[in-house]
Amino acid sequence: MARQTKKRKHKKKAKSKINRKKLLIVAASLFVILFVLLKVVQGITSGVSTASKNIGTLVTSIFGEGKDTSNVNTDKQFDLQEENNTPKKKYVVYLDVGHGGSDIGYQTESGEMEKDIDLEISKLVSSRLSSQGDISVIVSRNTDKLLSNTDRVEDANKQNADIFVSIHMTGNNDESAQGIQTFYRVESEDASDELATLVQKSAVAYVDLKDRGATPFTFGVLEGNNMPSILIQCGFLSNKEEAKKLTNPDFQKDLAEGISQGILSFLDAQG
Repeated sequence: MARQTKKRKHKKKAKSKINRKKLLIVAASLFVILFVLLKVVQGITSGVSTASKNIGTLVTSIFGEGKDTSNVNTDKQFDLQEENNTPKKKYVVYLDVGHGGSDIGYQTESGEMEKDIDLEISKLVSSRLSSQGDISVIVSRNTDKLLSNTDRVEDANKQNADIFVSIHMTGNNDESAQGIQTFYRVESEDASDELATLVQKSAVAYVDLKDRGATPFTFGVLEGNNMPSILIQCGFLSNKEEAKKLTNPDFQKDLAEGISQGILSFLDAQG
Protein backbone atom coordinates (compact mmCIF):
# COMPACT_ATOMS: atom_id res chain seq x y z
CA MET A 1 0.00 0.00 0.00
CA ALA A 2 2.79 2.40 0.81
CA ARG A 3 4.33 1.76 -2.61
CA GLN A 4 1.07 2.43 -4.38
CA THR A 5 0.69 5.68 -2.50
CA LYS A 6 4.19 6.75 -3.46
CA LYS A 7 3.52 5.86 -7.12
CA ARG A 8 0.38 7.97 -7.12
CA LYS A 9 2.21 10.93 -5.65
CA HIS A 10 4.97 10.54 -8.20
CA LYS A 11 2.44 10.45 -11.04
CA LYS A 12 0.78 13.65 -9.75
CA LYS A 13 4.12 15.45 -9.64
CA ALA A 14 4.93 14.30 -13.17
CA LYS A 15 1.56 15.52 -14.46
CA SER A 16 2.08 18.87 -12.70
CA LYS A 17 5.46 19.31 -14.41
CA ILE A 18 3.95 18.45 -17.80
CA ASN A 19 1.13 20.98 -17.30
CA ARG A 20 3.63 23.70 -16.40
CA LYS A 21 5.65 22.98 -19.52
CA LYS A 22 2.49 23.15 -21.64
CA LEU A 23 1.53 26.47 -20.07
CA LEU A 24 4.98 27.87 -20.70
CA ILE A 25 4.88 26.69 -24.31
CA VAL A 26 1.39 28.18 -24.81
CA ALA A 27 2.42 31.44 -23.14
CA ALA A 28 5.56 31.65 -25.28
CA SER A 29 3.54 30.93 -28.39
CA LEU A 30 1.03 33.62 -27.53
CA PHE A 31 3.85 36.09 -26.89
CA VAL A 32 5.41 35.29 -30.27
CA ILE A 33 2.03 35.62 -32.00
CA LEU A 34 1.32 38.93 -30.27
CA PHE A 35 4.80 40.22 -31.12
CA VAL A 36 4.36 39.24 -34.78
CA LEU A 37 0.89 40.85 -34.90
CA LEU A 38 2.28 44.04 -33.35
CA LYS A 39 5.00 44.25 -36.00
CA VAL A 40 2.48 43.63 -38.76
CA VAL A 41 0.21 46.38 -37.43
CA GLN A 42 3.16 48.76 -37.14
CA GLY A 43 4.20 47.97 -40.70
CA ILE A 44 0.70 48.61 -42.02
CA THR A 45 0.43 51.90 -40.10
CA SER A 46 3.82 53.04 -41.36
CA GLY A 47 2.88 52.11 -44.93
CA VAL A 48 -0.39 54.01 -44.73
CA SER A 49 1.41 57.05 -43.30
CA THR A 50 4.05 56.94 -46.04
CA ALA A 51 1.42 56.44 -48.71
CA SER A 52 -0.55 59.34 -47.29
CA LYS A 53 2.54 61.56 -47.38
CA ASN A 54 3.36 60.47 -50.92
CA ILE A 55 -0.21 61.15 -52.06
CA GLY A 56 -0.12 64.53 -50.34
CA THR A 57 3.17 65.37 -52.06
CA LEU A 58 1.74 64.31 -55.41
CA VAL A 59 -1.39 66.41 -54.97
CA THR A 60 0.68 69.42 -53.90
CA SER A 61 3.00 69.09 -56.89
CA ILE A 62 0.02 69.01 -59.24
CA PHE A 63 -2.31 71.56 -57.68
CA GLY A 64 0.02 73.61 -55.47
CA GLU A 65 -0.30 74.27 -51.79
CA GLY A 66 -3.65 75.31 -50.51
CA LYS A 67 -4.12 78.79 -49.08
CA ASP A 68 -5.83 79.78 -45.91
CA THR A 69 -8.96 81.64 -46.94
CA SER A 70 -10.44 81.94 -43.47
CA ASN A 71 -9.63 85.67 -43.35
CA VAL A 72 -10.90 86.48 -46.87
CA ASN A 73 -13.90 88.78 -47.01
CA THR A 74 -16.03 87.08 -49.65
CA ASP A 75 -18.51 89.95 -49.60
CA LYS A 76 -16.04 92.11 -51.52
CA GLN A 77 -15.03 89.59 -54.16
CA PHE A 78 -15.46 90.64 -57.81
CA ASP A 79 -17.80 88.68 -60.02
CA LEU A 80 -15.73 87.71 -63.08
CA GLN A 81 -18.81 87.65 -65.28
CA GLU A 82 -19.76 91.09 -64.03
CA GLU A 83 -16.22 92.40 -64.61
CA ASN A 84 -16.13 91.07 -68.18
CA ASN A 85 -19.43 92.77 -68.89
CA THR A 86 -18.14 96.17 -67.76
CA PRO A 87 -17.63 98.20 -70.93
CA LYS A 88 -14.19 99.78 -71.40
CA LYS A 89 -13.98 103.36 -72.54
CA LYS A 90 -13.25 103.45 -76.25
CA TYR A 91 -11.72 106.46 -77.94
CA VAL A 92 -12.74 106.87 -81.55
CA VAL A 93 -9.96 108.31 -83.72
CA TYR A 94 -10.92 109.47 -87.18
CA LEU A 95 -8.00 109.39 -89.62
CA ASP A 96 -8.66 111.42 -92.72
CA VAL A 97 -6.49 110.22 -95.62
CA GLY A 98 -5.67 113.18 -97.84
CA HIS A 99 -6.79 113.40 -101.49
CA GLY A 100 -7.72 110.27 -103.48
CA GLY A 101 -9.12 109.29 -106.86
CA SER A 102 -8.66 112.00 -109.47
CA ASP A 103 -7.32 114.32 -106.76
CA ILE A 104 -3.70 113.19 -106.61
CA GLY A 105 -2.38 116.06 -104.47
CA TYR A 106 1.29 116.96 -104.91
CA GLN A 107 3.68 114.80 -106.90
CA THR A 108 7.39 114.11 -106.64
CA GLU A 109 9.80 114.69 -109.51
CA SER A 110 9.94 110.93 -110.05
CA GLY A 111 6.15 110.55 -110.17
CA GLU A 112 5.13 109.42 -106.67
CA MET A 113 1.72 110.89 -105.83
CA GLU A 114 0.74 112.44 -102.53
CA LYS A 115 -2.55 110.53 -102.37
CA ASP A 116 -0.62 107.23 -102.24
CA ILE A 117 1.90 108.41 -99.66
CA ASP A 118 -0.91 109.79 -97.50
CA LEU A 119 -2.60 106.38 -97.61
CA GLU A 120 0.56 104.45 -96.69
CA ILE A 121 1.33 106.61 -93.67
CA SER A 122 -2.33 106.58 -92.57
CA LYS A 123 -2.36 102.77 -92.67
CA LEU A 124 0.71 102.68 -90.42
CA VAL A 125 -0.83 105.13 -87.95
CA SER A 126 -4.10 103.18 -87.98
CA SER A 127 -2.31 99.90 -87.27
CA ARG A 128 -0.32 101.43 -84.40
CA LEU A 129 -3.36 103.01 -82.74
CA SER A 130 -5.54 99.93 -83.26
CA SER A 131 -3.05 97.86 -81.25
CA GLN A 132 -4.22 99.81 -78.18
CA GLY A 133 -7.09 98.11 -76.39
CA ASP A 134 -9.08 101.30 -75.84
CA ILE A 135 -8.93 102.89 -79.30
CA SER A 136 -11.15 102.37 -82.30
CA VAL A 137 -9.80 103.79 -85.57
CA ILE A 138 -11.93 104.88 -88.51
CA VAL A 139 -10.34 105.96 -91.80
CA SER A 140 -11.99 108.16 -94.39
CA ARG A 141 -10.70 105.91 -97.15
CA ASN A 142 -8.60 102.75 -97.43
CA THR A 143 -8.74 102.64 -101.22
CA ASP A 144 -8.07 105.14 -103.98
CA LYS A 145 -11.33 107.06 -104.14
CA LEU A 146 -12.36 110.70 -104.34
CA LEU A 147 -13.99 112.30 -101.29
CA SER A 148 -15.10 115.87 -100.75
CA ASN A 149 -14.26 117.78 -97.59
CA THR A 150 -17.95 117.68 -96.70
CA ASP A 151 -17.99 113.87 -97.03
CA ARG A 152 -15.09 113.59 -94.62
CA VAL A 153 -16.45 115.99 -92.00
CA GLU A 154 -19.97 114.53 -92.06
CA ASP A 155 -18.63 110.99 -91.71
CA ALA A 156 -16.45 111.94 -88.74
CA ASN A 157 -19.39 113.63 -87.00
CA LYS A 158 -21.63 110.64 -87.75
CA GLN A 159 -19.06 108.28 -86.20
CA ASN A 160 -18.97 110.41 -83.02
CA ALA A 161 -15.20 110.60 -83.29
CA ASP A 162 -13.25 111.95 -80.33
CA ILE A 163 -10.56 113.48 -82.54
CA PHE A 164 -10.03 114.14 -86.26
CA VAL A 165 -6.55 113.90 -87.81
CA SER A 166 -6.06 114.65 -91.51
CA ILE A 167 -2.77 113.38 -93.00
CA HIS A 168 -1.16 115.18 -95.94
CA MET A 169 2.08 116.05 -97.68
CA THR A 170 2.65 119.46 -99.26
CA GLY A 171 4.71 121.22 -101.94
CA ASN A 172 6.02 124.63 -102.89
CA ASN A 173 7.51 126.44 -105.86
CA ASP A 174 10.48 127.06 -103.63
CA GLU A 175 12.24 123.70 -103.77
CA SER A 176 14.19 124.52 -100.63
CA ALA A 177 11.02 124.64 -98.50
CA GLN A 178 11.04 121.81 -95.97
CA GLY A 179 9.69 120.50 -92.70
CA ILE A 180 6.60 119.29 -90.83
CA GLN A 181 3.74 121.60 -89.87
CA THR A 182 0.47 120.88 -88.05
CA PHE A 183 -2.62 123.08 -88.41
CA TYR A 184 -5.68 123.57 -86.22
CA ARG A 185 -8.83 125.67 -86.53
CA VAL A 186 -8.48 129.39 -85.90
CA GLU A 187 -9.90 130.41 -82.50
CA SER A 188 -10.79 126.80 -81.68
CA GLU A 189 -11.89 126.18 -78.10
CA ASP A 190 -12.06 122.39 -78.23
CA ALA A 191 -8.41 121.55 -77.52
CA SER A 192 -7.52 121.36 -81.22
CA ASP A 193 -4.48 123.52 -80.50
CA GLU A 194 -3.34 121.10 -77.78
CA LEU A 195 -3.74 118.13 -80.11
CA ALA A 196 -1.81 119.93 -82.86
CA THR A 197 1.03 120.86 -80.49
CA LEU A 198 1.44 117.33 -79.13
CA VAL A 199 1.36 115.69 -82.57
CA GLN A 200 3.79 118.24 -84.00
CA LYS A 201 6.31 117.83 -81.17
CA SER A 202 6.11 114.06 -81.28
CA ALA A 203 6.45 113.81 -85.06
CA VAL A 204 9.62 115.95 -85.23
CA ALA A 205 11.05 113.98 -82.31
CA TYR A 206 10.84 110.77 -84.34
CA VAL A 207 12.11 111.99 -87.72
CA ASP A 208 14.86 114.35 -88.84
CA LEU A 209 12.77 117.10 -90.45
CA LYS A 210 12.48 120.79 -89.76
CA ASP A 211 9.94 121.76 -87.10
CA ARG A 212 7.62 124.35 -88.62
CA GLY A 213 5.42 124.34 -85.54
CA ALA A 214 1.69 124.10 -84.79
CA THR A 215 -0.22 126.81 -86.63
CA PRO A 216 -3.82 128.10 -86.57
CA PHE A 217 -5.35 127.87 -90.06
CA THR A 218 -8.83 126.73 -91.01
CA PHE A 219 -8.62 124.32 -93.94
CA GLY A 220 -11.96 123.29 -95.45
CA VAL A 221 -11.66 119.79 -93.97
CA LEU A 222 -11.38 121.32 -90.47
CA GLU A 223 -14.65 123.30 -90.73
CA GLY A 224 -17.79 121.92 -89.14
CA ASN A 225 -16.10 119.18 -87.11
CA ASN A 226 -17.62 118.42 -83.71
CA MET A 227 -14.35 117.31 -82.16
CA PRO A 228 -10.72 118.50 -81.83
CA SER A 229 -9.42 118.50 -85.41
CA ILE A 230 -6.01 118.96 -86.99
CA LEU A 231 -4.28 118.62 -90.35
CA ILE A 232 -0.63 117.58 -90.45
CA GLN A 233 1.56 118.27 -93.49
CA CYS A 234 4.31 115.68 -93.14
CA GLY A 235 6.81 117.28 -95.50
CA PHE A 236 7.49 118.85 -98.90
CA LEU A 237 7.38 116.58 -101.95
CA SER A 238 8.76 119.52 -103.93
CA ASN A 239 12.02 119.17 -101.99
CA LYS A 240 14.06 116.35 -103.55
CA GLU A 241 15.84 115.31 -100.37
CA GLU A 242 12.65 115.40 -98.33
CA ALA A 243 10.73 113.54 -101.03
CA LYS A 244 13.26 110.69 -100.82
CA LYS A 245 12.66 110.41 -97.10
CA LEU A 246 8.86 110.60 -97.34
CA THR A 247 8.76 107.75 -99.88
CA ASN A 248 11.11 105.53 -97.85
CA PRO A 249 9.19 102.75 -95.99
CA ASP A 250 11.44 102.90 -92.90
CA PHE A 251 11.08 106.66 -92.68
CA GLN A 252 7.31 106.32 -93.06
CA LYS A 253 7.23 103.90 -90.11
CA ASP A 254 9.13 106.34 -87.90
CA LEU A 255 6.92 109.23 -88.98
CA ALA A 256 3.77 107.20 -88.33
CA GLU A 257 5.06 106.26 -84.88
CA GLY A 258 5.68 109.93 -84.08
CA ILE A 259 2.16 110.92 -85.15
CA SER A 260 0.67 108.01 -83.19
CA GLN A 261 2.56 108.89 -80.02
CA GLY A 262 1.32 112.48 -80.22
CA ILE A 263 -2.27 111.25 -80.54
CA LEU A 264 -1.83 108.84 -77.62
CA SER A 265 -0.37 111.60 -75.46
CA PHE A 266 -3.40 113.77 -76.16
CA LEU A 267 -5.88 110.98 -75.38
CA ASP A 268 -4.04 110.11 -72.16
CA ALA A 269 -4.26 113.74 -71.08
CA GLN A 270 -8.04 113.66 -71.63
CA GLY A 271 -8.36 110.84 -69.10
